Amino acid sequence: MMMVLILLLGTLGLLAHQSFGEIVLTQSPGPQSVSPGQSVTLTCSASQSVSSDLHWYLQKAGEAPKLLIYNDVT
Repeated sequence: MMMVLILLLGTLGLLAHQSFGEIVLTQSPGPQSVSPGQSVTLTCSASQSVSSDLHWYLQKAGEAPKLLIYNDVT
């Protein structure tokens, strides 16, 4: 049975260190479909320096988002 995993990049508390301009977050690769038990590796990059207040969420089809990682710094 395939599950569609949609990762939402939480921008709560996202702050630029030197600029108040728009920060663009890029997830690589995009949304993934995997079977239960399979591993998935996702990365996130920001267009400029940000604080450590970046949160990762998992949203399965038909369900509310679930917080996975709080205050990711690496």
